[in-house]
Amino acid sequence: MKKFIEYFTDEHLALLRSQLLFSGLSDHEIFMFIQYSQPFYANIKDGKSIRIAGEYSHMTGIVISGSAHLYTVDYEGNKTLLKSIGSADSGTIYSMFDYYNSLLELTANEDSELILIPPEKIFIAEEKLAMIQQKIVVNMMASQRQAFLDLSEHISCLSQRSIKDKILKFLKINCEREHSYSFTVPFSREELANYLAVDRASLSRSLGELKSEGILDFRKNRFTILKTNIFKYE
Repeated sequence: MKKFIEYFTDEHLALLRSQLLFSGLSDHEIFMFIQYSQPFYANIKDGKSIRIAGEYSHMTGIVISGSAHLYTVDYEGNKTLLKSIGSADSGTIYSMFDYYNSLLELTANEDSELILIPPEKIFIAEEKLAMIQQKIVVNMMASQRQAFLDLSEHISCLSQRSIKDKILKFLKINCEREHSYSFTVPFSREELANYLAVDRASLSRSLGELKSEGILDFRKNRFTILKTNIFKYE
């Protein structure tokens, strides 16, 4: 990992301005905080991954450009997909406090940039930056609300008994989020199988059955709900 300040540009300032963590801060306040906090920086090329462990595993991360998938990795190398993180979303912030002793992996879906902020730079008040830190803490609390919602939705999907029910629950959540019966999900088939903790072949078979039953239609990661009575989102 390298120091973000070494790569910081006016373009980065514009990217940070759009992030929930820095909402309500002026450009000058954002730059002051970056100078003080000295975040770590990584540029991740499309399809490439970086593993986050050791001294970085307790930090707060932001995907400031692009999009990526966040995985946990166990001691045998098995990966579990936690969430998709995009720079255009409000949930781009993820706190790593709960993963202090875990290995995390971030895989880019496109060329992406990541910064990691040491938590003490946010939570331990510095006299000259106290007001800035206070705003960031408030913003971080708002972002964690979204993180808890994402976790709740994931658990809700995993708690379903059958693969079909897991799929339908996942699609219903996306239907309600997009306020539409037609939407694109951020996962490939392999990634969706990982997210739902099911075998990929079983997932494909169940999707095929739901399609033949006239409940839904799909093409790659674009889904359309056909029996809307079970997917009421209003």
